[in-house]
Amino acid sequence: MSKVNIFIAYMLSERESRQFGQMANSVREVFRPEGKDEKFFHTTLLFIGWVDESLLPFIQKHLARIAASQKPISLDINRLGYFYNEKKHCLKVIYAVPENIPEELRSLCMRLYEVIGKPLSGKTIPAISPSTIHFTISKRLKNRMSKEDFRTLISQVQPFSIPVDINAIGLYYCKDPDHRYYREICRYPFQDGER
Repeated sequence: MSKVNIFIAYMLSERESRQFGQMANSVREVFRPEGKDEKFFHTTLLFIGWVDESLLPFIQKHLARIAASQKPISLDINRLGYFYNEKKHCLKVIYAVPENIPEELRSLCMRLYEVIGKPLSGKTIPAISPSTIHFTISKRLKNRMSKEDFRTLISQVQPFSIPVDINAIGLYYCKDPDHRYYREICRYPFQDGER
């Protein structure tokens, strides 16, 4: 049986992607990132990794059940963040995040972990902290820049505010080793039913 590299995520809607794309372009004009620009704006809710394709029906069944009992979650994407390579003194990733992570989103991530991630591996970590719930703008960067310089440049882009409604969850797999292309396996809108 072949294996697939999969993750559960919310992909921005067309309207949200247009707004986010405008902000991302402003960020790139300021930072001139030397790396890969993200094309598919999303936030990963649970990274699963490599699994046998035979496990996809199990994942899809539970994903559908979770979506059926989930209310939409509203976010305000309004600040920039980064992952930093301390050894090379350079940026690794530039991303945008909400100032506050709603408790409903933390609960959703934990539920995905308990119902899907934990039975599959027992090692999958739910993305529930402000440093991991994020929307990547540019990645695999080589820009040598101090954290202080980054914070100074942020002021040239902020303030901004992009309303996002997480109203569906999807299962995706990476089509190439560099994670440049994603393919949707399934997507379930939130139904707000009884748990």
